[in-house]
Amino acid sequence: MLRMKALLLLAATTTAVLLAGCGGVGEAETNNAAGTTPSVDTTPPSTPTGLTGAAAGSTGVNLSWSASTDNVGVTGYIVRRNGVQVATPATTSFADTGLSAATTYSYTVAARDAAGNISANSASVSVTLADTTAPTTPIGLTAAAAGSTGVNLSWSASTDNVGVTGYIVRRNGVQVATPATTSFADTGLSAATTYSYTVAARDAAGNISPNSASVSVTTPPPPPSNSASLAWDAVTAPTFSGYRVYFGTAPGTYLQSLGQGISVGNVTAYTITGLASGSQYYFAVTAFDTLGVESPYSNEVFKSIP
Repeated sequence: MLRMKALLLLAATTTAVLLAGCGGVGEAETNNAAGTTPSVDTTPPSTPTGLTGAAAGSTGVNLSWSASTDNVGVTGYIVRRNGVQVATPATTSFADTGLSAATTYSYTVAARDAAGNISANSASVSVTLADTTAPTTPIGLTAAAAGSTGVNLSWSASTDNVGVTGYIVRRNGVQVATPATTSFADTGLSAATTYSYTVAARDAAGNISPNSASVSVTTPPPPPSNSASLAWDAVTAPTFSGYRVYFGTAPGTYLQSLGQGISVGNVTAYTITGLASGSQYYFAVTAFDTLGVESPYSNEVFKSIP
């Protein structure tokens, strides 16, 4: 009888251990089910304010703004130029470089956090860059007398970071013209006089290059009374070579046949001397190219020799 009680007691003890083991597993499962899931940050930072922009020379812009706030923390900013992202600085300033002079740029800034949340764009700010770069100095300045009272100038074109708008011609150090092209005809001068010329280039912003090397030219004495001074507009062509002058004492009839006129070179003025007094002369000009091909006669002009 005593032995049976002992077996029953052992069985009861074993059952208690098993139940205790089952109770432990159930408690662990209950704790996991009741655990807290980590929260997700979905709140964007505040919109940046106080954005300002200032030109840095003619090719850069310096930006700055007030710091944004965030429920967790701001990690950086997104800078957009003309609507396109150009930088992601971690601080509240950015230097934009390599820009074009005389150009207006618009900027906005947005803030972002570690979760990738991005704020709305800030109010935009616009900055216009000034052009402070002068054109290159003109080179190749040449001058040729045009009769006894004129001088024809020409030179090579200057270059500029934005664009050359014209030139400044100075005669004897005094500005006399502002042509838009690379040539100038100075008129109303005195015969048998020496003049010195320089040319400078300018752009739309008012930047002016240094003066070119100077060139001097002496106008010839006035022609004798039995002469005729001619002038004409320049011809431009890739194969242009020069001009020929024709004259005669009857309209449309010249002393020289076509191809045999007086070759005067690449000038737009010429004086014919030794004409007979008391006669009326008629004149025309042609242009010819490097292959010898000659243009038709120009319009005809005449002069009576006293």
